[in-house]
Amino acid sequence: MVATFDYKGFAKNLTKQAENIMPDDIASKHKKEFLDRIYDFTFLAGKAFSNDDSIADADTAKVLTQIISEWTFHKYIDLLRSDIPEMYHESILQKVAYVAFEMAKESEFSKLSQDQMLTLVELQIKKAYEKACKKLLDNGQISKEAYDKALNLSNVDDYVKKLVHNVKIVKESKKSTFLFTLIALICALLTVILNILYADAPALVLINNIMIILLSMYVGIYIGSQIFGK
Repeated sequence: MVATFDYKGFAKNLTKQAENIMPDDIASKHKKEFLDRIYDFTFLAGKAFSNDDSIADADTAKVLTQIISEWTFHKYIDLLRSDIPEMYHESILQKVAYVAFEMAKESEFSKLSQDQMLTLVELQIKKAYEKACKKLLDNGQISKEAYDKALNLSNVDDYVKKLVHNVKIVKESKKSTFLFTLIALICALLTVILNILYADAPALVLINNIMIILLSMYVGIYIGSQIFGK
């Protein structure tokens, strides 16, 4: 069964996603060629998977295509940030994409889980990337410094760290909201107790008004944080 899907539209969609998350330094200097190359590699991968009889269905073909697209995205950023001349970028990316394609197919054929597949693809891509850069070094086409810099760059690791950092910020915000909620509830409870114990005290009118204002402000801030803080 051929896993046919709209790979052209899928490539456009992934390229648009890439545009939205591409780093500022890449967008300011290389935006057009970067996005064009992401589209080309994604389109070719999608076309190949779409017409491959060994792929079970369209959803699987999309997942495999996205893996190649994402790794092209990350390794191309590494190359653009490295000192490897741009004339060699295409050949390195082709080697990376080829390995990703073969490993993705092998994973599907071997019925590996998605986590196993992603681990295998990542390992082999890093090896292919290093091997391609090493060949340039051995041929005298790049310096040892350029080679070392290219291998030390890893946009995918930076991207993961950024996601983890954002998750921590969200968790800290939730803890902060919980603390303020607890304080607001305690204040409200104390106000109720004061009204029960000192029902005729003149000062309660002032206290009640102050608490109503404070609690109203808190509710407004809380609702706003839930809507606009996501």
